[in-house]
Order: sequence, then C-alpha cells, then structure tokens
Amino acid sequence: MNHRIIPLFISLAMTVAATAQTSKEEIYKDIYRTGSNYFAYPKPKTQKLTMAPKGYEPFYISHYGRHGSRYMSNNDYYVTAINKLDSARQFGILSARGEDVLTKLQIGYADAWNRDGDLSKLGARQHREIAHRMYERFHELLSQPLQIDAKSSTSRRCMLSMFNFCQELQIMNPNLEIAMDASKRDMKYVVEDLSIKPKATAQSETYEQQRSAIFERAHNSDRLMASLFTDVPRASLFVDGRMLMEALYNVAEDLQNVPELNISLIDIFTKDELFNMWTGYNAGWLLSAGLIPGSTPNYLQQKEVLDSIVSTADHVIQAGKPCITLRFSHDSSVLPLSFLLGLKEAMGGTSDIENLYKHISIDKIIPMAANIQLIFYRKKGSDDILVKFLLNENETSVPALKTNCAPYYHWSDVKEYLITKHE
Repeated sequence: MNHRIIPLFISLAMTVAATAQTSKEEIYKDIYRTGSNYFAYPKPKTQKLTMAPKGYEPFYISHYGRHGSRYMSNNDYYVTAINKLDSARQFGILSARGEDVLTKLQIGYADAWNRDGDLSKLGARQHREIAHRMYERFHELLSQPLQIDAKSSTSRRCMLSMFNFCQELQIMNPNLEIAMDASKRDMKYVVEDLSIKPKATAQSETYEQQRSAIFERAHNSDRLMASLFTDVPRASLFVDGRMLMEALYNVAEDLQNVPELNISLIDIFTKDELFNMWTGYNAGWLLSAGLIPGSTPNYLQQKEVLDSIVSTADHVIQAGKPCITLRFSHDSSVLPLSFLLGLKEAMGGTSDIENLYKHISIDKIIPMAANIQLIFYRKKGSDDILVKFLLNENETSVPALKTNCAPYYHWSDVKEYLITKHE
C-alpha cells in the first residue's frame, strides 16, 4: 500500500470524527431536510473553490448525478389521504384544519395526476443551474470545443435531467460536441446492478427490527388525528391513523419539489414529529445500501459503476485530450457510490441505530439533483495527476486518504485506494 493511505484503525477513527455532524438543532433550522431523499437540492455553500496547486489546470470532469426534483413515484399517498379526509367530510367530522388540508391535497393531486415520478419544473431548473455553475467554475476547460459523453438511466426523469443539463452547457458554449444516450446497453455503467445479490447478514435482520421500531414509534398519530377530525373515535373506525400520517408526510415533503403550486402541508406536523419520522427513513436508506457495519453490503451492486469511473478516467489521462463525462441516475445509485468512493459524508456508519443520524444523514448526500463530481487536474511536464471531489458541488474529502495538497488528492493514491478497498 502507498504510504499516503492511512492504516485502517486510524482511518475509521478519523471517519467517525469527520462525520459526527448532524444534530436535531441543525435539522430544525431547515425542517425540509426531514424529507430525506425528497429534500429539494440546496445550492452549494460557496461558489468559490480552493485554487489548485500552482501550474495545475482542470482537463477532465467525471460527473455522476441524480435526476432533479420529481413528483412522487406514484400517487397512492395522495389517494389514501384524500379518500379518508373526504369520507370524514361526508360524515361531518372533518375539522377546519382538515378541510384546509383536503383542499391543498386536491390541488396537489390535480397537478400530480398521471405525472407519477416525472421531473418537475424545479427539477429541470436545478440541472440547468448546476450545469451553469460548472461552466463558470471551470470556465477554462468548458470554454473549449470539448467532447462531452452524456448517458442517463432509461427513466424519463433522468433523460430530461440530462437534456436540461446538456442544453445549458450548449447555450454557454455552442462549440461543445455533446453526445447524449439512454440505452439498456449502458445501464451497468449508469445504475446499480440489481442482479448482484450480496449474501444477507444476520445482523441486518436485527438492524431492521430496530429501524422498524423507530419508524413505528415515529408514526404516533394521536395529535394529528385530533387536529384533522372533530370526532376521533368515529374517524378511527375507517381511518388508520398510522397509514394516514405516513401518506401525509410523503405528500408534504414532496410538495417542496413543486413550489409553483404555492401550497405547503409541512406545518400540519410538529418539528419533533418530522424529525422522528426522518430518523426512521434515514436509517432505512442506510441499512438498505449496507452502510451500517455488519449489514448486507448492497453497495457492491454499484461496483461496476465505480470501476467504469476509474477506467474511464485512466483512459482520458492516457489519451491526453480534455473532455467531460456526465452520468444521470438515481438516489439509490448515488448513495452507495459515495460510500464506495469513501466520501466523508457517507462514512462513519454505526450499529447504534437510534443515533445513526448523527453520523450520516442522507439529505446531505442524496437530495434531489444530488451529484458527485471528480475534477481532474494536470501540470505541464508532470505525470502527477490531481483530483478533487465535490459532493453536491461542495468540496469534500476522503478520510481514509492522506494528501499534501487538500482538498486535492494524487490520482495514483485514489486509484490504489479504490481498487484495493473493493477487491
């Protein structure tokens, strides 16, 4: 191993320290973060990035992103909530608050009808803005007559995200030669390979039981039911409070992705209720991806995507011709990739499921339009290639790697780490 790679026990200690970063107070400052993967893309913390070491210039960008803001994958949550509240209205037991909620649900559902999983207007804007910032940040590279290889998953929302991203770049530089594609042939380089089925671990079942307990406790609907119905005992005869609460949570969180409707349901919940539901969803995502020690390593389904990123970078380096690679995928792809790359935001998973959110919070990793950018730099007369990692356009780090030029890393070290870590 290269001397720049930290011994495992030190790496893990640093990882935990680097990622124990999310508190309840932090979530309360932006309560929409409780939407987890529904969280609408936040603009980067700063436009200005750390300058590269003297003489180094960007020559290649490897971008891997999630589609932009979307409608819910299906409208079952709308249907469930509307049907129950409408029935209560007919029985004359819907409160004034319930009437207001039902009206907003009907407005939202009318807009979402037959748009299951579609990219929203906000989702299109997000990708145009990310592309615009990429052009401005790396103008010396993107102002050239470059070739751009863009591929997306065969999902409509991913294809439209790719189109909006590429169209913005084309507007900024008409001389760009952009090739876009969305083919089943390339899916193993774009999304996780679900045919890979890592052996389930006994610990995963224990974790799932703990996560389920957190999730169920969070869906205590007593207060919510009392706010929506004037006769809770009667409403309970045909309304499952827990199911209604889950449906309303999902609708309320997704409405942030269609801001032009100018309606919100987030205030029907208390901050504590939102926080508690969020911790359950957060743990569920991390367990599903295998980011918790001892859980089923489903992140290995993304191994071929990682290998493609490494091999493509090597090819570009050897070819010596500046270019850009763009990939547009899903939250279930970006999350495991961030872990495979060793990004600090995805590290530090703990078996303490109750406090898992303090170490990893997925709203920081996979909001709508989430993206990972690897920016490659070279210096004339030198074979030492540098690379910088951006997560959601913010500079980040790989705690398991040492570097003498942070936030830049030597590609030789990064490549060795990625290859040896996942052999």
